Amino acid sequence: MSTSSSTVDGDATPTNSTVTDDMSNLNITSPTIHRTETVPWPGQTFIIREPVSGKQLTIVRGELRLEPHKGDQGGYHWICVEKNGWLGFRDPIHNMFMGHDSLGTFIAQVRHHQPHEYFCAQRHPDGGYLLCTYYKDWMLKMVIAEDGQKLVTTKGEGTAWEFVKV
Repeated sequence: MSTSSSTVDGDATPTNSTVTDDMSNLNITSPTIHRTETVPWPGQTFIIREPVSGKQLTIVRGELRLEPHKGDQGGYHWICVEKNGWLGFRDPIHNMFMGHDSLGTFIAQVRHHQPHEYFCAQRHPDGGYLLCTYYKDWMLKMVIAEDGQKLVTTKGEGTAWEFVKV
């Protein structure tokens, strides 16, 4: 962990960043990946990964899936945007926003950023971020379905995601 400070109106504000020394668990060969822990933030582009398996949120044949890195074929970069205080994640190749349907399945099939595509990122105490979405007075979390590839909503424990800035 490195610490620096920036000055605003004469006050020093500490700035922290975490860099992983052992990057062998990334399973990603793209040279454009910065190997630092990052916070999901509007205006930035990310790969969203499940850190244990190394699999990432990817659009495959029009479906949002959890997949291993597939080289430079695309469908796994997500531009973070903000609307009405909510985050959104748009795939720059297909121009589709990540969201959920009324059955609780996460999809990436619409070109608008409306309430079904609203997210907040909640820091998990063990690292990473829970992706939460609002639906009928509930803050639902994204979790990996039993098949290991689909993504669904849950009121219980969610999956802690890693955001890798590209």
